[in-house]
Amino acid sequence: MTQDFKIFDAHMHSYGIWLKPFDGDLLKYMDHYNVEKAIITTINRTKYYENEKTATPSDGSKKEESQIDKFFRMVPKGQIPHEDVIKIAERAPTRFFKFFWFNPTISPEKEAESYKVLEDHFKMGFQGVKIHSAFNMVRIPRDVIKLATFMQEHDKNLMLYIHSMPKTSYFSGVSCKEIAKLANMFPELKIIVGHAAYAMEFAVEVGMFLKKNSNVYFETSCSVSFGIFHILKTIGHERIVYGSDSPTASDLPLEIQKIVTLPNISDEIKQDILYNNISRLIEKL
Repeated sequence: MTQDFKIFDAHMHSYGIWLKPFDGDLLKYMDHYNVEKAIITTINRTKYYENEKTATPSDGSKKEESQIDKFFRMVPKGQIPHEDVIKIAERAPTRFFKFFWFNPTISPEKEAESYKVLEDHFKMGFQGVKIHSAFNMVRIPRDVIKLATFMQEHDKNLMLYIHSMPKTSYFSGVSCKEIAKLANMFPELKIIVGHAAYAMEFAVEVGMFLKKNSNVYFETSCSVSFGIFHILKTIGHERIVYGSDSPTASDLPLEIQKIVTLPNISDEIKQDILYNNISRLIEKL
């Protein structure tokens, strides 16, 4: 059924558990599920392995650690290397579009260095930036104003991907109202809201606060199916872009089926969501 559609994945990673049956080869994985193109970024893999090595003292003893402590030990303090993304994209340059996972919550003394790293990656062909509201404790729009300004001054076609998530007891989270403030401050900046329907409550909020922001797009990975349907009906399908968050957080066939099985939706609209909408955005880069 998925073979009837062209697929452009707006949210893929360089590594993940779903690559195991494909010998860790992302291109084999994509080909198997008919994914022609993808936006790709790295994951926190290097930092994770470093932390795992240093978690055990030299005497071999292990200190019991809470889940919260374990998470914050994994939080990257600077900018994550993206050599893995570059190597994968070099294998198929016409199929991959590179986004840099940037940490905007950096100390003043590290700011110039971090933005130089980001600029260098733009010069290497990176076409967008991803920010993670959990791992980097990003508050929007406060922590993103300098980043958005830098991006717009460098190239107005660069896109910003925001990993959305709820506010919890230890995450600041991000709300649609906050994203709308950022979108209003930078009306020319193309913003992709990741996991735009991760819960029905958030999908309803998307429709209430972001419908009028024509520079905001909605990515579908790890979303509930009816939440995607709700955004489609309240905002329209033109700004919905398919993504999988694969092979890290979800599997391609599961995420593709969420779009293919949308009820009472034409194949033309499904094709727009699965490929055409993000392709039109990318063509402007």
